[in-house]
Amino acid sequence: MSQVKSEDFIFEIGTEELPASFVEPAIRSLKGQFEEFLKEFYLCADSVEVFGTPRRLILLATGIPNKGDDKEEVITGPSWRAAFDEKGNPTKAALGFARSKEIDVEELCRIDTDRGPYVGFRRVVEGMETCELLEKKLPEIIKKIPFKKSMRWGSGSLKFGRPINWICALFGKRVISFVLDKVKVDKYSYGHRFLAPESFDVSAVDDFIDELESRFVIVDIERRKTIIIDGAKTLADSVGGVLAEDEDLFEEIANLVEYPYPVLGSFNKEFLQLPEEVPITVMKEHQRYFSVKDRSGKLKNFFVAVSNIKPPDEALIRQGYEKVLRARLADAMFFFREDRKRSLAERVEELKGVVFHDKLGSMFQKVERLKLLVPEIAKYIGGSTKKVERAAFLSKADLVTEMVKEFTELQGVMGKNYALLDGEDREVAEAIFEQYLPRFSGDILPETETGVTISIAEKIDNLVGFLGVGFKPSGSADPFALRRNGIGLVKIITEKSIFLNLYDLLLCSFKLYEEQGVNLSEGTSDEILEFIKERLKFLLSGQFATDVIDAVLYVTNDLADGVERIKAIEEIRGNSEFEEVLTTMRRVMNIIPEGFEPIVVGHTDNEYEKQLLEAFARVKVKIENFIRERDYKKALLVIKELKNSVDTFFDNLMIMDKDEEVKDRRLSILYEISKTISRFADFRKIR
Repeated sequence: MSQVKSEDFIFEIGTEELPASFVEPAIRSLKGQFEEFLKEFYLCADSVEVFGTPRRLILLATGIPNKGDDKEEVITGPSWRAAFDEKGNPTKAALGFARSKEIDVEELCRIDTDRGPYVGFRRVVEGMETCELLEKKLPEIIKKIPFKKSMRWGSGSLKFGRPINWICALFGKRVISFVLDKVKVDKYSYGHRFLAPESFDVSAVDDFIDELESRFVIVDIERRKTIIIDGAKTLADSVGGVLAEDEDLFEEIANLVEYPYPVLGSFNKEFLQLPEEVPITVMKEHQRYFSVKDRSGKLKNFFVAVSNIKPPDEALIRQGYEKVLRARLADAMFFFREDRKRSLAERVEELKGVVFHDKLGSMFQKVERLKLLVPEIAKYIGGSTKKVERAAFLSKADLVTEMVKEFTELQGVMGKNYALLDGEDREVAEAIFEQYLPRFSGDILPETETGVTISIAEKIDNLVGFLGVGFKPSGSADPFALRRNGIGLVKIITEKSIFLNLYDLLLCSFKLYEEQGVNLSEGTSDEILEFIKERLKFLLSGQFATDVIDAVLYVTNDLADGVERIKAIEEIRGNSEFEEVLTTMRRVMNIIPEGFEPIVVGHTDNEYEKQLLEAFARVKVKIENFIRERDYKKALLVIKELKNSVDTFFDNLMIMDKDEEVKDRRLSILYEISKTISRFADFRKIR
């Protein structure tokens, strides 16, 4: 095969500022699509790298051949028997095939395949020029880059995350020429919007990335993040503080700037009188500033902001950051003082005017339901009924405070702080915050008994209400965060080892809605239980076998208990003792007809029936004791003691006897055994 020259490829899409969350998914898609393109056309590359900033998505590939490899193509037609007669003369089928492929019939040959011999021919397909392939493929790649929300602009038809201002595409020194929605591809790129806005000729520079950096554009996301982290930590240390590290904020800010420049600012110490979550939230959520704490973890009156330029006068930009924050904190201080004029308890009545959902009533009605549901949950968890009812009563009161109306991120947080200032019990106050935990993947779980109780109640009420009126998640759409509620509920129950009958609690919640006049669809409790179990199956799927998970969750509505059973089965699965247990249980369960109605088995003179009944009576007591103690490994293995009696029973008796009375008695004996062992798991589902 002849050697072909290789070139490097530079591809840049210049845009208006993309939202921070758009950048990394876009460059991942860009890289993935380009690598698929290389595979599709039998091309290779020494390296493929992607970079991104708010204003540009970049792909650099080195060592791509100028053209794809030539490849042999085999084209088959009719079967050999249909193509040539007994004398070897071509038939109409062969002639027609050759004519359709514009070749002479003499060029046809025999092609042996898995299906037998066929007629066909081989030809060499010359590899296409890489530039031609890129001109065809790049517009498709651009159009397929996904965004949470795309937009059209001007009179164009292209949808993209933000308007495209320029496209630079060079293979070696050659421009990959195409026009996409009136944007013509060229060889020019641009520096920083403010510090170096002029265009420059990419084909005239040896190192594109270095050239951009000389024009105040740092395209590597990780490098921008390192600059932000190191600079912010140094500034915090300069005032005797420690940077309040926040990985999500580091990620976000790194994708908000092209040339990060950390700036230290301060605010009036008066604002430290606010609960510290308030200035921290204002700085992070509203201004994208990092907080600074002292060595003991207490908030200081300093912050670190990140500018997108290195300012000629740092004091001026610092004053701007401080002015904006000062206004926000002054508002917060005003709201705080206004809110303190009334207690949380005095505000509960106002919840009658706050809609939970137009199909589910008001927030006051939700509080009423929670007050009645939490004692039922507390029966399983323990703790003070008085505390859980008080926490439920106060749980939503902060929604009508001025602070939470303005800073919605502080719901629960302000409820906790205001409750403490009102003199409420600390655990009650903590529970007002903990009701929303976990808020996201990897978040902490509630710690107090009261917090665990109200968090479970909150999630059950949400699931029963929204699923009950038909708001089921579909695909990626989950506007009421029901999957998150389900996963949060499962994590609390299983990780805290809270043994409770979830189905009974769902029925209780269903009844509370009905008593308020909210009509939920029939079968809601069963559907929700299955919805929650699916979340647990998802969480356990990477740790345990799917068939074991299904077998256990099919027979229990106690999720924490179910996890213990799954662990026990997995622990002994595969050893000879378990195989004996499994064989015995399947033999018993498989013979019982679906819908069989057992009879009461009284006295029997049959020695094999009597032997099995006596063995089962001994084993049943042990199984029930082990299950009560949640010693599931022993409960499983003790079933093995039934093996000999079961085998003897089957080997010496006709279970499906012609005598209906005998048949029903023998099936009823097996039914009782099946019912007992089925309390553990449906072993028919275990492969």
